[in-house]
Amino acid sequence: MTDNAQLRTLEALNEEFKALGDWANKPSVPATTVTVQNNSGYTMFVEITGGTVTGVKVDGVTIGARVIGSFRVRNGSTIAWIGSAAPTWQWFF
Repeated sequence: MTDNAQLRTLEALNEEFKALGDWANKPSVPATTVTVQNNSGYTMFVEITGGTVTGVKVDGVTIGARVIGSFRVRNGSTIAWIGSAAPTWQWFF
């Protein structure tokens, strides 16, 4: 059984080896409504800018009225943009 001190040590080690910055192998921006799965092994923040975006869905759920900004996408989850002109995106660890 792991005690709290051991758990904090293991969590700190995990953070130390976690990748930082923009994901070099991020998926390209797909066509509108096409979902992309986060298969990075980490929760990612997808920063969407530009284009003509009228909606963003994470795991099939529309994220309010927000169409640009940062969206949290867990490992294994999907994201899709909806609109008429493709945006750009960056995926951050």
